[in-house]
Amino acid sequence: MLHIGSILIESLEHFLQHYGYIAVFIGTFLEGEVFLLIVGFFIKLKMLNPFVSLVSAMSGAFLHEIIYFLLGRWKGREFLLGNVYTRKKYRKAKQLVEKYGILSIFIIRFLYGMRMVPMVLMGATGFGMFKFVFFNLVSLFFWAVIYLSIGYFFGKAAEHLFGEVKEYYFIAVGILFVVITGFLLYPKIKERLLNNKD
Repeated sequence: MLHIGSILIESLEHFLQHYGYIAVFIGTFLEGEVFLLIVGFFIKLKMLNPFVSLVSAMSGAFLHEIIYFLLGRWKGREFLLGNVYTRKKYRKAKQLVEKYGILSIFIIRFLYGMRMVPMVLMGATGFGMFKFVFFNLVSLFFWAVIYLSIGYFFGKAAEHLFGEVKEYYFIAVGILFVVITGFLLYPKIKERLLNNKD
């Protein structure tokens, strides 16, 4: 078991050494929170550099969001009302943007599953490009630092439990992934169950 774990650790270290920051960029472009927690964990294990990881994470998330902002400028309302998923999120995003304006970026940043629609909406409602880019980068910085730090401290707890036996860290990463994913998806599952009852 430990021998297999050692091979996996070596393979992981090799992968992160060569492709780690590309993976961070792609991971935050596609998802975000859960991936950042795992990156923070690997930072604690000294498999990734914290500064380069932060820049890669912010870059991936920023590219994702600027694409949707520009899409909003091009065909925002048509896109938002064109499918069931975005139509459901539209009302909530609209209320946030109308109430808090550009500062809603900071609130949206910590609402799981709300990255895309508000960015399109901001583009559609005419927020200035410079203002959007500035506030988005500031909010991305705080978002990335917070989630990387949580992952880092989880890694510290794992190190305290397992010592230098890195083979067991895969178990810790698996637990982290399942727990956080469950926590983030719980509101959606609860909402779906309530809708099915109705």
